[in-house]
Amino acid sequence: MARAVTVVGPVEPLRTIGVNSLMAGTVLALHAQEGDRVGEGALLAELDARETRAQFERARAVLANATTVFERNTQLHANRIITDAEFEQSRSAYEVAKSDAELWRTRYAFSRITAPSAGVVTAKHVEAGSAVTPNQRMFDLADVSQLVVRVRLSELDVVHLRAGAPVTVTIDAYPDVRLRGTIRRVFPSADAESRLVPVEVVLGAPPPGVAVRPGYLARVTFALDRRSGALAVPAPAVGMGDDGAFVFVVEADSVVRRAVGLGLTAEGWVEVAHGLREGELVVTSGHTNLRPGTRVRVADPGAGE
Repeated sequence: MARAVTVVGPVEPLRTIGVNSLMAGTVLALHAQEGDRVGEGALLAELDARETRAQFERARAVLANATTVFERNTQLHANRIITDAEFEQSRSAYEVAKSDAELWRTRYAFSRITAPSAGVVTAKHVEAGSAVTPNQRMFDLADVSQLVVRVRLSELDVVHLRAGAPVTVTIDAYPDVRLRGTIRRVFPSADAESRLVPVEVVLGAPPPGVAVRPGYLARVTFALDRRSGALAVPAPAVGMGDDGAFVFVVEADSVVRRAVGLGLTAEGWVEVAHGLREGELVVTSGHTNLRPGTRVRVADPGAGE
């Protein structure tokens, strides 16, 4: 037996990455739209970088000239034809030119917005012709290789959960389909206001024909306080009196009122902690009109009622 609790939460990608502009500029072209699946390094957008490209080409030309001079002066210095000061000057000019070329190469690369990892484009925040500023969000990229549901549970329920435990998930879009889920992690602290503890559940592979998408509403059922080998009776068999819970047990041809200790209640069944033995017959309906010692006849003993 297990007590079950069901909580509702949206389906979310395991990770969502914001792709930002690293420089100011105008969007020249867009190469990705919402819903596109892209690989790592895929080109998402281009910024107008004509001026930056010209500066980069100029820096490359200066570097090529500085490299030639430095290589020539290296040979001349080795043959003691030029002074140390002239050699150091050419080397300094070469290092400056190399750094300058790397600077403009990096700035030119910033004009090409690429995907930092594989995923699905879930949002596009700019259009062609838009002006962007440094660190402005341009795309949202979701890793949908694993979908999760993040829900919050009471601290009284969380103590019965552990990472790796199976759960049952249903999606409102597919109410007749049950998905297998696994608790990925139980957060270490509760929310300061609600006192609820976040729990993250990763969804298993859906069956053929079922497409689970981020944003769908999911209902996660957790089995709490699981009991193995529990002795239980149907809930209607239990009565409540001034002295506590009781059941009517059939002994020979009459009924006996037996006090019982109750445990877990789940799905119409009640765990009996003590007071009954496995295989005893109990009255499951109509017992409110019975009195101890009432003579009875079991019509169908094989039914176990």
